[in-house]
Amino acid sequence: MRATERLAADVGTAMTYLSHTVRSLRRDPIPGETVRLVLTLAEGADDAELEVAERVESLGGEVARELRFDRLLVEVGQTDIEAVCEFDAVTEVETDAVLGPT
Repeated sequence: MRATERLAADVGTAMTYLSHTVRSLRRDPIPGETVRLVLTLAEGADDAELEVAERVESLGGEVARELRFDRLLVEVGQTDIEAVCEFDAVTEVETDAVLGPT
């Protein structure tokens, strides 16, 4: 169990896991630069994929592709990372580095 999951269990609320790189980019985004993120969708969330896709597009981003294991690869502006991390249907936010060479 990740530390964030233990903390969420302790306080009784769900928390979104953010990779170290995502946390760093969220704190200090570069205006005008984009980032590719892997978003893990909440299990059992009806229409989570559609909801997240619509919200990403509303930020001016795009869904690059659907991935296995209820994940989406998206591209958004670095200044929009904060908003992405607040999506209710997302449980993990990581950079596309987790995918290896593409």
